[in-house]
Amino acid sequence: MQETVDSKIGPDATSGDNRKTASSFLKFRGIDHIAIAVLDLEASILFFQDVLGFELKGRSHVKGRATGMLYANLESGGIRFVLCQGTEPTSQVSELVRRNGVGVAHIALEVDNVDAAVQTLKSRGLGFDTTVVRCPGLAQAFSSRSIETGLSFEFIHRDGESGLLESNVQQLFGQLEQSGKY
Repeated sequence: MQETVDSKIGPDATSGDNRKTASSFLKFRGIDHIAIAVLDLEASILFFQDVLGFELKGRSHVKGRATGMLYANLESGGIRFVLCQGTEPTSQVSELVRRNGVGVAHIALEVDNVDAAVQTLKSRGLGFDTTVVRCPGLAQAFSSRSIETGLSFEFIHRDGESGLLESNVQQLFGQLEQSGKY
């Protein structure tokens, strides 16, 4: 028996004519990271370290034109979390927490080609809040938050860059600020 998954996003996604085999979908290489929006970065870091045993790999403060965020990278066993805290009440992360509460900001899925992934997913009805942002060694784009799941996805391809690049984050913030998405 061949497994099927929905190929369409929306209320009629489960109708029989819109189903495709799993092999016709994008191939994801893995989960690059999960970003968590938090109210208190320091307390959240301590929880990940002291309770879950994750190692703090780095932290930074990134500022867009109008808003910013503090973030920390934590890893254990190949699993990476990025904890994000807004730096002011109107920052994108603060607005996300205000609207949705603390929790998953986005899940970053590794793909071989971000442009192809965006094009394919747009053709299936997924909206995007950013264009593809590129810096040497890294390309990424962010989907709109799904009404069905409450999730936003980052589609990412790394070619030698293993961390978050401040220049990419600034470009992403700039696009989100300009579009008024957050």
